[in-house]
Amino acid sequence: MGEVSIRFLEGDADAGALRTLYEKVIAPSFLPAEREPIEKLSRVLRADELRGAIAVTPDGEPVGALFLEWFPDIRAALLCYFSIRPDLRGQGIGRRLVSVAAPHWRETLKPLVVFAEAEDPTAPTEVPATADYGDDTARLRLYAGFGARRLPLPYLMPELSPGEGRLPGLLLLVIESDKAVSPTPDQIESKLVEGFLTRYFTRLEGTNPPDDDRLTRLLTDCRRTDFLPLLNLSAAREEDLA
Repeated sequence: MGEVSIRFLEGDADAGALRTLYEKVIAPSFLPAEREPIEKLSRVLRADELRGAIAVTPDGEPVGALFLEWFPDIRAALLCYFSIRPDLRGQGIGRRLVSVAAPHWRETLKPLVVFAEAEDPTAPTEVPATADYGDDTARLRLYAGFGARRLPLPYLMPELSPGEGRLPGLLLLVIESDKAVSPTPDQIESKLVEGFLTRYFTRLEGTNPPDDDRLTRLLTDCRRTDFLPLLNLSAAREEDLA
């Protein structure tokens, strides 16, 4: 195959690459409830809400993806759609994607915080035994290696695909945060977390996202204190990452 290179999606010229990426990399890596339809995801090409980095083979075939959901008014970001083509997993492509894309976005966007979502290894799963959507524990281990910390919140993902519903049983991680919102490494300003969650649900579900007990609890927990604790992911989930 040859060594992969990393490049960033730009403009309508990448519409074909995005569709190939979606069909061969993203769709096999995520449940339907964990991914938007290709038509919605194509907003990456407008580069205002979503940025994309892809790993490509020497002949230009996309084999890996890492996207960044961007909220410029609060300078918050969410890493998403982190995935590798199934037959190429475990070869270091994901680590290379992060090592190239993260410094680029850090320099160009200067985010105050970068979030990520990950499966909670302790939560029950409804994924069929025959399905292979990638190694969630490996993804969590990779985030831990980059210094991710865990927020102690009852997190759930907004509805990404119509009719699929929200997805509970996830962890909300902080990959990195600025001292302006994290005066010490073990805490982060709760108002920023709440602001991100409010914008994220509104962007994905509309200006009046449906309320339910779990979303109410999630936002209420953000308002209990001025700062939320950041838990050491490796220590907190050592038995799950072994």
